[in-house]
Amino acid sequence: MASIPNISVIIPSNHDHHDLLKIIDAVCCQTVKPVEIILIDSSDESDTCPAEVGVLCEASGIEFLYESRAQALPGQARNIGLGLAKGELFAFIDVQTIPRPNWLEASLTLLDKEDVAGVFGGCSFSVETSFERLVRDAFYGVLPRKTLPGSVFRREVFVKAGQFIDRVRAGEDTEWMLRLDMLNIPCFYPQSIVVDYVGLIGIDLNKLLKKWYRNYIASRNLPHLYPQKVFLWFILYPLVIIIAYNWNYHLVSSHEHTLLYIHHITKIATVIPPLAYLITRGILLPSRRGVSFSRLFPIRFIAIACLCCIVDGVKALAFTIPRRKRD
Repeated sequence: MASIPNISVIIPSNHDHHDLLKIIDAVCCQTVKPVEIILIDSSDESDTCPAEVGVLCEASGIEFLYESRAQALPGQARNIGLGLAKGELFAFIDVQTIPRPNWLEASLTLLDKEDVAGVFGGCSFSVETSFERLVRDAFYGVLPRKTLPGSVFRREVFVKAGQFIDRVRAGEDTEWMLRLDMLNIPCFYPQSIVVDYVGLIGIDLNKLLKKWYRNYIASRNLPHLYPQKVFLWFILYPLVIIIAYNWNYHLVSSHEHTLLYIHHITKIATVIPPLAYLITRGILLPSRRGVSFSRLFPIRFIAIACLCCIVDGVKALAFTIPRRKRD
């Protein structure tokens, strides 16, 4: 690279000081330094930043901007950061998504080589326990995952695509990335890992279900989830049931000797959807995300499918239960 453009790193946070220090230290240790780090703190605990953060940034020659906005949602916090940023490039990271030392350098190299408007993050998911590994294999996989945390974009991208939706707690990053696709804004998806998500460490089933419910009840009205809800509730399963219970009687008039007559069709219709779910959720999707067959068989794929079924049930509830209006 002939010259290194100024990079503004934007970090929304509602975490404690230990987490803040960890992420700031990781950004300060980059092989290519940003010109500034902008931290938008939405926690209710404090309106001051730990002094150690300023010391880390000063020692690295990085300007540090701290903005306290209690209860700011992630999209709102990122938008505040965009308004404060002065760099030519905007880089996004989250407190539980730790960048590797070459994150910014690798992103700049791709921006130059590929002549694109932005580079998405390539994220891996760190785990320690067998349950955390089960969650990772069920929902994320082991291949680098395309994420907003770890991404770097040119300033003009936000002129074309606009900012993040600021009224939801979750899903605004996915909606914004899909918006780039709809607008045909060229972005590169790296096949290598540049950030590590540590938010699965310490998770249990109770925390997982609460997180899933909170995220989907917050994001259920976002446009990119409409097709999923319509397909799930109004097309797929009702169609299977209607066909099954009317096939033999109405369509083939119960003539057992006709080619179209299907014996035990109601039992088949009852068994096929769960079996298809087991194969899709327990085998096809994990293997597509890089989970090896040796990790799925002989019976682990059943545990993965069962976990997915529980979480999908919580997601379905979030889609259907009326949301309480705030006073």
